[in-house]
Amino acid sequence: MNTIIKSLTLFTLPVFLIACGGGGGGGDTSGGSGGSGSTDISSSSPTTSLVNTEDIVAPRAFKFCIGDAIQLSVNYSGSTSGALHVYSHADYVHTNGDVDVDPLSRLTTIYPDLTTSVDIEINGNWEQIYARWVPMSSSEPEQTFVVTLNQASGAYVISF
Repeated sequence: MNTIIKSLTLFTLPVFLIACGGGGGGGDTSGGSGGSGSTDISSSSPTTSLVNTEDIVAPRAFKFCIGDAIQLSVNYSGSTSGALHVYSHADYVHTNGDVDVDPLSRLTTIYPDLTTSVDIEINGNWEQIYARWVPMSSSEPEQTFVVTLNQASGAYVISF
């Protein structure tokens, strides 16, 4: 008998709690005589017009591809070996015009003693890229170059 009462209690307790609902707190925020705080969407006036995706048409020349290819050449007249790191973003531009490059935006590295030209794919929305010369000797200073991407030919030369 005791097992039957326990089973009956365990079965009816959740049913009773579900039937009572869970909630409480807060009053009616609808401002009307409805019992809930929700607003009927069908009765509200439309303030924005919805756009049907079938109505969206792109021009024939539209492309999702925004990449451009450029050719970057290096004309190095020094005698010290080193590396020219190419970056897409500046981390900070000082008031005197000096640029600190964002180290996480490195695109490639050019070693002028091995090659003088490299093809790079860039984002067509970029206005500039940055090159940082790091010599292997302390007798020559590090240098940063700003390359403005405005040539229709896509060919750029860094001379130093």
